[in-house]
Amino acid sequence: MKIEHFSMGPIAANCYVLLDEASGEAAVIDPGACEQPLIDYLHNGAVKKVRYILLTHGHYDHLMGVADVKAITGAPVYIHPGDAACLTDESESLADTHLPGQQNYVTPDEFLEEGMELPLGELTIRVLHTPGHSRGGVCFVVGDVIFSGDTLFRHTCGRTDLPGGDYATLMHSLERLTELSGDYQVYPGHNRATTLAHERTHNRYLRKKNLDQSLFDF
Repeated sequence: MKIEHFSMGPIAANCYVLLDEASGEAAVIDPGACEQPLIDYLHNGAVKKVRYILLTHGHYDHLMGVADVKAITGAPVYIHPGDAACLTDESESLADTHLPGQQNYVTPDEFLEEGMELPLGELTIRVLHTPGHSRGGVCFVVGDVIFSGDTLFRHTCGRTDLPGGDYATLMHSLERLTELSGDYQVYPGHNRATTLAHERTHNRYLRKKNLDQSLFDF
């Protein structure tokens, strides 16, 4: 398993390419833009086939590159039905308030559901529905790796004051992550990577101490 990171788009969201090196199959996670470094990587020879475009949620900063990546790769787009409208309505993705008229709409090909398992070469991508930041927020678990989108960040978590957000729901989703056994590398939707063990100890929203919603990010 190889993970390549790209910081792209209007507010530098994290896009990841998950590659099964044995087969050359890849998944592009949260393409917030389709910039040249990502295009070059997808054509560098190691990636034989992009099998999935996977979205952790439907906010504009994570999906503005979806249409272009799909056009280049032909890969199907997967999103949870709770956020599906974000792909075809800029008021749902919030692009209307940040980049009005700039979102290229695309119809989702498949819907993500809790417990779904997606094969990627020798890897298996497991879907956890983790709403709270948005109705259709998900995390992707691959071995000892979690792609957490805007559910969990280093030392903080996603905001809940946007449409579809809910504080109690997000706290429940974070509790689910905390209860996963063992340690995981966590690749969030913004900022630097972390580990679940580190967040269990240092993240106040996982420890449920001194909580302040004003500290939320993104």
